[in-house]
Amino acid sequence: MLKKLDYSDFFLLSEHRMAMLSNYKRLKVEGDRVDRLSDLPINVKHQIQQNLLIDEAARMSVLSTVWRHVWPSIPKLVFSAQFCQSKPLNTLKDIINTILSQHYGPIKTFFLNISSLPSLRHSVISEWMLFLSKNGVKDLTLHNSKNVPYKLPSFMYAIELERLYLSKCVCRLPGNFRGFHKLKFLKLNLVLVRHDGTSILWMPNLLKLHFRSCQGLYHLKIYAPKLWYLNFYNIGPNTLNLDNFLECRNLTTIIFASREHQSKVMNLTNLLSCCPQVSNIHMDSSYLKSFASGTEVERLPTRLDNVNFVRSYIDFDDEDQVSSILRILRSTPNVKDLILVWSSEIKGGVEEDVNRFEGPAYGTQEFNKLQKLKIAAFRGLKPELLFVRFILRSAPLLLKNILLVDESVHESEYLKISEELMGFPRASPKLEIICKLQK
Repeated sequence: MLKKLDYSDFFLLSEHRMAMLSNYKRLKVEGDRVDRLSDLPINVKHQIQQNLLIDEAARMSVLSTVWRHVWPSIPKLVFSAQFCQSKPLNTLKDIINTILSQHYGPIKTFFLNISSLPSLRHSVISEWMLFLSKNGVKDLTLHNSKNVPYKLPSFMYAIELERLYLSKCVCRLPGNFRGFHKLKFLKLNLVLVRHDGTSILWMPNLLKLHFRSCQGLYHLKIYAPKLWYLNFYNIGPNTLNLDNFLECRNLTTIIFASREHQSKVMNLTNLLSCCPQVSNIHMDSSYLKSFASGTEVERLPTRLDNVNFVRSYIDFDDEDQVSSILRILRSTPNVKDLILVWSSEIKGGVEEDVNRFEGPAYGTQEFNKLQKLKIAAFRGLKPELLFVRFILRSAPLLLKNILLVDESVHESEYLKISEELMGFPRASPKLEIICKLQK
């Protein structure tokens, strides 16, 4: 039996916070002495308390008898890293047990940082998860930054969640598990997924999906017909099989990123070919290189007529990456915004005196819908300047060419770059060239 604890025993606030909360009791209307805050609807009161730290919200219920019933019914509980790490383990366990045992009404949103809980105490997390599974939780976040991952108990796969964020966890999918049918948002960070090799994540209402440095996904099939946002971070070809994404024809935004250079990454060509509705593409230089082909003028197998925004990291010294971005542009005839960011350090030695854009294949290129070109960390090196000149002469509707010059460039070199850019031929009579130092 849980002991009923007084919140005042373990929630201590600084004097200025106490003064702020005490003011709630003194807000009176002259004459009828009606407490303005106490007359607010319960959902508004919940919003007020949800914007406070959890210890402040609990203390507020102690200070005011009128607000005492509001705190135990709050539908959102957030136990941050700062809160959890500031309490001894036994005290933290008692606090969360007490809050949950005295709570009435559904807990819709639950955020818990479990980093401070050693693996020997992970069983208490499962007890809290069991309580939540019976109290209508829809939005669940378990954040873990420690070396030992938390293993999700089997009953959690039966919870009808709408949002799920897991960090440093192990998910062992039951043999009969067919996915979260009501899930709309899924984010997995450093998660190990274990399954029998034939599992299908059946998520007919999923809208946004994030995978970051996850394992065990390669044979996992994903059914998400409403998915419109897909984000991969540090995902290699041996980690995820893009052919296992089923019926993702509503996908509009794809982000592929990696903190470290990968010698081999997934080839995204087939995925893009199966997603005709894609309108926004974001990628780093490693993934960009996967679009390289033996023939520079070759397009992707499928025209992506809906793409209007492309953002990519790029190494202009890498011929494959430059040809890849051009291959994408040739396959996205309606792209309007192109944003590029230098992704490598300045290399020593003499620059190659080679203009890759002078051949007959490049002379007929026209990017008829491109309206904005932006390059960040611009250094004014020859490969960059040749690329910019090629785009300017091939984009008749280009309105802005924004070049953010890297802070490492000396001011005298910056002036030379600006002068050279102004002399480039341009196909658009309305083009504005903006060249400024990046801050």
